[in-house]
Amino acid sequence: MQSNERVTISRGNRKLGAIMNVSIQPVRCCPKGIPCADGCYALKSLRMYPQTRKAWAKNARIAKTNPRSYFSQIANSIADRRPRYFRWHVAGDILGLDYLERMCRIATHHPRTRFLVFTKAFHIVNAYENTRALPGNLAVIFSAWPSMKIDNPHGHRIAWMQDRTEDRVPEDAVECPGNCESCRICFRLPKLHRDVVFHKH
Repeated sequence: MQSNERVTISRGNRKLGAIMNVSIQPVRCCPKGIPCADGCYALKSLRMYPQTRKAWAKNARIAKTNPRSYFSQIANSIADRRPRYFRWHVAGDILGLDYLERMCRIATHHPRTRFLVFTKAFHIVNAYENTRALPGNLAVIFSAWPSMKIDNPHGHRIAWMQDRTEDRVPEDAVECPGNCESCRICFRLPKLHRDVVFHKH
């Protein structure tokens, strides 16, 4: 891998609005055996947009082979743009404990930015929290699909995928309105003590 390869960091998209974000490959960079692999929404973007496919593959390659460069570039971009909000992984997931540690380090160094990650890598988050606390400005939301077991000893808020079969959604769960920029409530779910529900479409 070339040392000068650049991480693609998005300034937003149609759904997120102007929320800075970074992604890696869907499915390939997600926990094995999760039930959403066949119905992953990010696969649609992968098929429809060749440039997005190339960017996510490149980001995944840098994250896996040169994590120091990957996270340094992200940290520098956040320092330059000073966004109020930053979303990890429109596609992909937390790759390991070291990856999460570096995410937390960035959040700690940028206390004025609110960070958000949806994850199915429950075991990685749990292992981290068994020894230390997550930064207060990093909202870690556990993603759940119907019939999926949720190992959640630290009481994370949950993002429920509702396909009309999920019967575990709390009555006070927030329904996603479909545009992150105008809502941004997911960044505050831990402090609100509420879950969020996404209806399959």
